[in-house]
Amino acid sequence: MKKIIAGLTLAAMTAFAMPNNEGQLLLIAKMAEKKAVVLATMNLNGDKKAEFGKLYDTYQGKMAEIVAKKLDIIAEYAAHYQDLNDATASKLMKKWATTQEEALKLQEKYAKKFEKFLSPVEVLRYMQIENRFKVARELGVAQLVPLATPKAK
Repeated sequence: MKKIIAGLTLAAMTAFAMPNNEGQLLLIAKMAEKKAVVLATMNLNGDKKAEFGKLYDTYQGKMAEIVAKKLDIIAEYAAHYQDLNDATASKLMKKWATTQEEALKLQEKYAKKFEKFLSPVEVLRYMQIENRFKVARELGVAQLVPLATPKAK
């Protein structure tokens, strides 16, 4: 379980911090790769591409904060995994739902900002691309985190 927490904590770091170790450098490289894939897949040019890139960076920074909160919740779950009780489970579910709502609100807010210079179809395309990355990330995390085990009564 400690390896899971360490791996998840690494994933929560933002690319805006100065790298202190190979893990941080790897994370920055992965984020740069993601941005390159997104930009190539969006197929934008000129001013539109530049404006998209700036707003993308801001959006990713804010979304990284929410992802870090989710990772904190997973770390809290891991800390209580062996002795999980109903109260802790309820608290964790509430925190998780709150972060899911935060992510959705942020996505809605930024979709409107992107629509100021992208067509609705282009914004939808971007959100689809983001969703693919999110699903892949969450699948990786889900494979690491064991299911909760109810206590026998």
